[in-house]
Amino acid sequence: MDEPSQQQRAKSYEAIHNLVFVVETVYTIVLLLAFLCWKGSDVLATAVGNISPNPWIQVAIYCAVVVIATKLLFLPLNCFSDYHLEHQFGLSNESFGAWAYDELKSLGLNLLLSVALLDVLYFLLRRAGDWWWVVAGLFFLVFGVVMSALFPVLILPLFYKLQPLENESLREKLTALAQRVGAKVLGVYRMGMSKKTKKANAAFAGLGSTKRIILGDTLLDKFAEDEIEVVMAHEMAHYKHGDITKMIAWGAVTTFLGLKVADLGLHWGMAKLGYEHVWDIAAFPLLALCLFVFGLVAMPLNNAFSRSREWKADATALELTANRDAFIRAMRKLAEQNLADLSPHPLVEFLLHDHPSLARRIAWAEQWQRD
Repeated sequence: MDEPSQQQRAKSYEAIHNLVFVVETVYTIVLLLAFLCWKGSDVLATAVGNISPNPWIQVAIYCAVVVIATKLLFLPLNCFSDYHLEHQFGLSNESFGAWAYDELKSLGLNLLLSVALLDVLYFLLRRAGDWWWVVAGLFFLVFGVVMSALFPVLILPLFYKLQPLENESLREKLTALAQRVGAKVLGVYRMGMSKKTKKANAAFAGLGSTKRIILGDTLLDKFAEDEIEVVMAHEMAHYKHGDITKMIAWGAVTTFLGLKVADLGLHWGMAKLGYEHVWDIAAFPLLALCLFVFGLVAMPLNNAFSRSREWKADATALELTANRDAFIRAMRKLAEQNLADLSPHPLVEFLLHDHPSLARRIAWAEQWQRD
C-alpha cells in the first residue's frame, strides 16, 4: 500500500481513538457524578456496612463491586476500541474468545490491586489525619517502584509468552549495548505478540535484578538487526540518562499534588453532600472525581515532560549507534506497522502524546551529524 493511503488510514485510526478518549472521559465523569448525586454510593456503602462492621472488609467489598460494575459499564467501549477497531484496521490477530479471556485476566488483576490499594488508602484516611495525603503519596511512590520491578516477572507473562532470544548475534549486540550504558541485564527475551497483534514493540523493562531486554516477535520478524539495535539504543538511553528515576520523581510530585487536590475536594464536598468524615466510603466517587479531573489537567504537563526525555533518548541512540539511516528506517517501519499518524495535529500532540511525532523525529534525525 502506498504511503499516502497508509497515512490516510493512520489518521482515521488516530481520529477514532481520540474520539473514543473524549467519550470515555465524559462517560467517566457522568458516571461518577450520577453515582454520587443519585445516592448510589450511599446505598452501596450502607449495604456493605450491614455485611460487616470491619472497615477493611467494607472497603474491600465496596471496591470489588465498583471495579466489576465499571468493567461491565465500559465493556461496550472497550470491545469497540480494543477489539473491533483493531480488526477493522487490520492490526489484530486475536480471536474474540482470546480477547475476552485477556479481559477476564485484566479484571482479576485489577480487582486484586484495586482492593489492596483502596484498603490502604482508606486506612490512611482513618488514621493519618490531615496529613493522610502525604503518607498516601509516599505509599504510592513505593508501590510504583515495586510494581516497576515486578512487571516483567509477574505481570507481563500473564498476557504474553516470554522466551530467551535464540538469535545469538543480536543478543550479543544488545547485551554489549546495555553494558555501554552501564546496565546489567538478566537476559534478552522474545515476547510472543503476534498471536494478539501485528503491532511492533520493545522494552527495557524492570529494575535492578529484574531488568531485561524484551523484543516483540512482531518487531523481530519485520525489522533488520541494525534497526532493532537503534530502537533498543533509544530505550537504553533512558537508563543512561536516569529517566526511570526522573519519571518516578515527576510522578511522585504529581501524585502528591493530585492527592492534595483530592483532600481539598473531599473537605469542600463533605458538608455539601452530608458526609461527616473524609474516610466515609460513600464519598469515594468524590475522591475519584477529584483525582480524575486533576489527572486530565496534569496530562499535558506529564506528556510534555515525557517528550523532553524522548528527544534526549533519540539523540543518545544516534550517538550510541552512529546509524542515522537505521534510525530513520526504524521510525518509518514503526509508523507503517503500528498505523501511527506521522504528523498529528500539534494540539493533539501537545495534549495526548507522550512521544514527539514520528515526522518530527525523522526530520530531526535527517539533520543529525555525528560530532
